[in-house]
Amino acid sequence: MKLYGTGGRVYRCLWMLEEVGIQYEQVPVDWSTGESYELEYLELNPNGKVPLLADGDLLLFESLAINYHLARHYPEPLWVNNRRDESIAMQWLAWGMGELEGPHDAANRNKARIDATRLNVSLNALRQTLAKHNFMLGDTFSVVDLNTACLLLRPQYRKVATDDDRIAPWFSACTTRPALTRAMEKQPK
Repeated sequence: MKLYGTGGRVYRCLWMLEEVGIQYEQVPVDWSTGESYELEYLELNPNGKVPLLADGDLLLFESLAINYHLARHYPEPLWVNNRRDESIAMQWLAWGMGELEGPHDAANRNKARIDATRLNVSLNALRQTLAKHNFMLGDTFSVVDLNTACLLLRPQYRKVATDDDRIAPWFSACTTRPALTRAMEKQPK
């Protein structure tokens, strides 16, 4: 198993690999310097970005797809055990990308202010779920929590993640996991 990339969304895949506890090699490929557009890397990943996971002869790009794959193939303890819960997990994975990463991240990249009202509405779904459970799928940490917490680690979300009465305890439970510490130690400084 090899994970190609450094920086950016690579850390969520590093965290996932550390959580599932399988052996892997991290291959440094720096997207920000254009290294990911070199021919040798493009032969593996025509998308030209990082991360890329090589699991045997399977090559996967996109961090969400990588983490979904790892959760499904190395399920203990980060995946669900029935189709109903799998549908709910997919809902939350899509929600994280569509409601948090999409619109608010676009504002951040353009150095525009994040619309606090819109962010608050987006986070209401998370608040309502956390009012009923310790984690997003119930009482056990899962890939859904991992991916969402990764989004909220970003500077533009950190204040709401640490100050919100409903979100802060969950966020702390996610971000104090030893696997995240190990993953962050593997990121370049």
